[in-house]
Amino acid sequence: MLAAGVVTIGLGIDGAGWSGAAVAQKKSQGRESVDRIVTSLRAVDTAYASGNATEAETRFREARAAWNSVAPRISAREAREQQLLFDSLGNQLKSGAPATKVKSTVSGMIGELHEDIERELR
Repeated sequence: MLAAGVVTIGLGIDGAGWSGAAVAQKKSQGRESVDRIVTSLRAVDTAYASGNATEAETRFREARAAWNSVAPRISAREAREQQLLFDSLGNQLKSGAPATKVKSTVSGMIGELHEDIERELR
């Protein structure tokens, strides 16, 4: 009877250890996704500024896809804020907004990703 209790406790510790490792892995994957988002957003800005709207749209879709994998891992408030920025950037690309406006939005998004989103993924 006592041995069974020890085994149960041992399994609980092992289970918690695996759970902690899984959380750490998900956060690490989230940080890697943030890096992909930033790279794609910079490519959006570069392509759009050079007049290549098609390439900018492609890079935007890549950034949004990576964002969709990060959003569930962070607080709803931070996710919503970044989602609004993605919506705004998408509208700017579709409407042919000035490159300076796109650059400003991309810069704000990258700043938000580095400051708030990465902090939540630590």
